[in-house]
Amino acid sequence: MNADTFFLQGLSINLPEEYQGTIAGYNQSSTPQPEYAIAYLQQGMTLCNELQDYQAAIADLNRAIKLNPELAEAYYYRGFARYCLADYAGAIADYHQVLQINSTITGAYYYRAQAYFALGKYNQAIADYIHTIEVNPELATDIHIDIAHAYYHRGVGLAAQGNYQEAISTFQTALQWHPYLAAVYSSRGNVYYELGEYRQAIADHERTIQLDPSLVEAYQNRGNAHYALGDYDAAIADYNRTIELDPNFATAYYNRGVIHSRLQVYDLALQDLNQAIHLNPEDAQAYTERGLIREVEENYQGAIADYSQALQLDPTLALVYGFRANIRRQIGDYPGALADSEQLVALCPNFAAGYCDRATIRRHLGDYQGAIADYNQALQLDAELIEAYYGRAIVYETLQDFLGAIADNTQVIKFAPDFAPSYCNRGNARRQLGDHRGALADYNQALAINPQLLEAYYNRAIWHYEKQDYQGAIVDYTKAIEINPDSALLYSQRANTYYALQDYYHAISDYSQAINLDPYEAEDWYNRGRSYTQLQNYPAALADLNEALEHQPYSAPAYLLRAEVRQKLGDTEGAIRDLEKYANLHHSI
Repeated sequence: MNADTFFLQGLSINLPEEYQGTIAGYNQSSTPQPEYAIAYLQQGMTLCNELQDYQAAIADLNRAIKLNPELAEAYYYRGFARYCLADYAGAIADYHQVLQINSTITGAYYYRAQAYFALGKYNQAIADYIHTIEVNPELATDIHIDIAHAYYHRGVGLAAQGNYQEAISTFQTALQWHPYLAAVYSSRGNVYYELGEYRQAIADHERTIQLDPSLVEAYQNRGNAHYALGDYDAAIADYNRTIELDPNFATAYYNRGVIHSRLQVYDLALQDLNQAIHLNPEDAQAYTERGLIREVEENYQGAIADYSQALQLDPTLALVYGFRANIRRQIGDYPGALADSEQLVALCPNFAAGYCDRATIRRHLGDYQGAIADYNQALQLDAELIEAYYGRAIVYETLQDFLGAIADNTQVIKFAPDFAPSYCNRGNARRQLGDHRGALADYNQALAINPQLLEAYYNRAIWHYEKQDYQGAIVDYTKAIEINPDSALLYSQRANTYYALQDYYHAISDYSQAINLDPYEAEDWYNRGRSYTQLQNYPAALADLNEALEHQPYSAPAYLLRAEVRQKLGDTEGAIRDLEKYANLHHSI
């Protein structure tokens, strides 16, 4: 049997579908007559199909093509070998050549489609898959799923680019070619989620689960959609199922932890977030979320540690700098808070609230001009940011720019007419300017909005006191004490009012309560001693004045009053010493 006969025998059973042969037979063909292109083709085919030695196959097929540039089968198999070696561009070039020689070779369209698919050129892949069916309609059933996959991947690419509507249309086309691809429903559900169409997302994820109940991501993604709709029970159920199927699915623990946090079930939230961090210690968001819970639980150092870890993992998390700044401000670490706020502003130079927060920190540090500059910048970015008007009003009042304070509080009231603190603060500024009627109106309005606003009662009490309406002041101080019975200042102020009414017994009672709450305030010891003096209880007065001078040894009025008390008690020498100290202090003043 000659070489041609051998070739024909091999060709008859070794073309793309069921072509077989023996390497020994090819060798018989190629050894005696190596110049035959067909022999190199046969050997290349065997190296491809049986031995998977694609590099050697390409070498033989190159020889075949050199001997016969019109040998379509050689290009075909070389394209296949290149495809198997991930040289998709080379494979496409070979399949182009095959089809130029013979446009009816079905496999060339199909494998070129596969190569296009591998390169992400889904439109070209789809065109070739459809050509495959046109050339050989009997392959339609088998090719439909390939076409669907091509549309699916094209849709995934469109979604990644943010072309959501076109992606949905493409996924729909994929399902027209093959309506049972779970991945298509899953991806379309994710796109619906990104569009905020959560019910459609849930429907697609449910269809995904029907087609493939073991697909973990489908439960996870459906849970996300339920969460977005506020259906926390359904979301938790989906995350539970996700964890049942994959106990190492860190994101499911994280998401369930977030829901528990929103439901204020902080112990369960911490358990989930701890597990999420254990499974994925590189998840900055998990540390951030745990930090938020620790902050709520007033575990400030733990929260700072979590925020710091999140920022170490991802230094671009601008809001986390803001979270950490807020805690540092609460614990009195204003320099640290300022440093964090600077980072927030650097990362988000157009974030108005960032400037507002930095302004507040600067205000606490006494940098009033810097605070005003930041409040100004915040308002330039957002002219309706009430927090900036409110904070700037406080700075203006501190600087005794009462007109500026009134203007800013008025702006707050314009945007938030039910914000009681701004009425109270505007009332304070008006009172400082002598607008007593306007001040009283503002205090009254603040309390009409919020009957529990302690500051309004306190400041209205001062207003009454200044107007010598001492009974009115006592009523307001009493209401303030009901709201905060642990405030030494409130008892002290009410005691002063009783003293003004010459009600010394009630004054002594309130000074005593103030001293119990804050025994280091010299003024209360002095004032109680003064009250005892009015009642001619000189021993008690002397004891209180001694205590007052222990806490404030440079109080000229206390020495003067103690001199009077000592004189009443017959201690003339002591009285003279106190008068000398009074004279020295008074002269130095």
